[in-house]
Amino acid sequence: MVNVQDIMNKIEEFAPLSIKMDGDPTGFQLGDREQIVNRVMTTLDVRPNVVAEAIDKKVDLIVAHHPIMFHAAHNLDLASPQNQMYRDLLSHNISVYAAHTNIDKAHGGTNDWLMEELGLKNVRFLDENDDYSIGRMGETEKPMDLVDFAKMVRDAYHLSNLRYVKSDLGQKVHKVAIIGGDAGKFYPEVLKAGADTFITGDVYYHTAHDMMANGLNVVDPGHHVEAIFIKEMANILNDWKRSNKLELDIVQSEVDTEPYNFL
Repeated sequence: MVNVQDIMNKIEEFAPLSIKMDGDPTGFQLGDREQIVNRVMTTLDVRPNVVAEAIDKKVDLIVAHHPIMFHAAHNLDLASPQNQMYRDLLSHNISVYAAHTNIDKAHGGTNDWLMEELGLKNVRFLDENDDYSIGRMGETEKPMDLVDFAKMVRDAYHLSNLRYVKSDLGQKVHKVAIIGGDAGKFYPEVLKAGADTFITGDVYYHTAHDMMANGLNVVDPGHHVEAIFIKEMANILNDWKRSNKLELDIVQSEVDTEPYNFL
């Protein structure tokens, strides 16, 4: 038998909490660390429909990428959908753990998974002086037109569409940086690393102008591409289960938490 703490220890062996970004509420979120776990569910987000799925599947522990509590609750009024969700989790004895920026920075973590999907060459840390750099750099086989590269990203991540920004210099795509999620603020580091193209999500209007003016192409596939976590975290836990001959069910959430619809 394994408990919540055992699974937390395994995840943190792969992605230590010590490497998370400052202020990131990564780690144990809710529940009982000593609770025996028979079934784990991996998910990108913890939303009311994900909790309903966990209850239906008789899950004991949810392992999410995004923390359930980015901001402190100001009250426990059950009129709030967020508070209702906490109640449902606690009343069904479901614990929640989040592996966020620690797994983004970990070797073989989120940004490596996203880079692998693109098949880029010469993959390395964005900051080669940092053993746990937040981003990754890679190179295309040969320089590519930005539109062709954006289509490649779209297809690799199985998207119906994405946004892209062409730099004022109009250069080809060859040296590519990637940081999953909302990472437009890191564009100065991306430029310093010598990238001509930056893949990240949630790029803001004025930040896009700044990147254009500084000679950086941008491909914005959205935040939800981090849903790759669902499959890859399940793989990590299944490998651990097999190597230790554990009686533990690992299931992957089937709920789509992408909030946006596109015409």
